Amino acid sequence: MQILFVIIAGLGLLAALGTVLARNLVHAALFLIAFFFTVACQFVLLEAEFLAALQVLIYIGAVAIILMFGIMLTRNVQGDDTTSAPSAWPMPGLIVGLGLFVVLGFGISFQRAGPGGMTWSLTDERPSIVAAPGEKPSPRAEAINNMPTVVGNELLTRYVIGFEVAGLLLTAALVGAIALAHREELEPGSRRAAELAEQPAAGADGAAASEPVTPATAAAGH
Repeated sequence: MQILFVIIAGLGLLAALGTVLARNLVHAALFLIAFFFTVACQFVLLEAEFLAALQVLIYIGAVAIILMFGIMLTRNVQGDDTTSAPSAWPMPGLIVGLGLFVVLGFGISFQRAGPGGMTWSLTDERPSIVAAPGEKPSPRAEAINNMPTVVGNELLTRYVIGFEVAGLLLTAALVGAIALAHREELEPGSRRAAELAEQPAAGADGAAASEPVTPATAAAGH
């Protein structure tokens, strides 16, 4: 089980790196879908099959489609230099990412169990969810056996703020993609503006070339 966990976690890290480093936004979205799938596999290993199904149906089946729709609305699919991030941002982003990794690693390594529980890093085997005869099932067993009820209660009570903020962020991302898609074509410094600026000059040259050469025009030319 631990070997399988390490393999899936390694694939997830590779997919996450592909999402960040891919220049093509469509390829980045496909890497993100692969990362979502590895998270679903980890939920299965944690005996959270309901969360795994939600991960596939919601994140891969809905959120990823919304992201692809937003990407297709933008014209920067290939990640050209017109709308890419400045070169000064990768290093601060790398520092923030490493800092987040350290914080998560510290929190997971030194996690403390709640009342009546046991720190997971000190356990050698997975606790059984089957209660002994005459004993009440443990909270973990009740959570696994009633996963939809527990997830619904947690999302609408303990994690309601994070749940709503995630929805607002996805909505803002889609609105931003639409705004980028409908921006003005003659934006200063854009490639399209440069092309349109060159067209009148070419047209003027063509018009001059098509005019018949007369003695008056020849004299004026000299």
